[in-house]
Amino acid sequence: MKHKSLRTNLVKYIARMALALSVTACATTQNVASKNVIQSAPGAVHEIQSGYLVTQLTVIIPDELTVSEANVYLPLVDIVWREDPLGDRKVQVQDILIDAIVKGVSKVPDGQPVTMEVRLNMFHALTEKTRYSVGGRHNINFDYVLRDAKTGIPLAEAKTINASLKAYGGTRAITAMAHGETQKVRITKHIENLMYLEMSKGGDS
Repeated sequence: MKHKSLRTNLVKYIARMALALSVTACATTQNVASKNVIQSAPGAVHEIQSGYLVTQLTVIIPDELTVSEANVYLPLVDIVWREDPLGDRKVQVQDILIDAIVKGVSKVPDGQPVTMEVRLNMFHALTEKTRYSVGGRHNINFDYVLRDAKTGIPLAEAKTINASLKAYGGTRAITAMAHGETQKVRITKHIENLMYLEMSKGGDS
């Protein structure tokens, strides 16, 4: 899979200060290397402020993650996503994560400047068969590590986030979609809230 890179500067004025958040997205072909990077940790934990100000975000979708378009109840793969048109599901999921995480961390007005690296483990939304019948759960799991924005030194070990949430099915799903509450909207909002709490509480939520 080809690398996908983008860099977006978002400026948000909060309490008279501008938050510049640069985003780098990549689907890496260096699978072993990316695992080593995300799992790296310093020899000692540094003293930090109560919150984190994320200045750069990198989202990694490993090449080894599997994808399925099979319309069954529970495909035995890592990525299931159907709400966008048929295409590169890894890129689509990557875009969802970037959007949600940027929205969440941008709400934190101040804190220790850090860079954030996110590595996806699983992103399971519902297939058509499941969504229009029994419903279930959106199973979403990723790791993240923070580094000091100036030195690049990791502040702690990588942390795993379980961003799973209830998924609507049947009539409830149809009603929700009619009101604009799509799978993408619910998942984005859920991850946004989780990452805001993570950064505002110094990763201890």
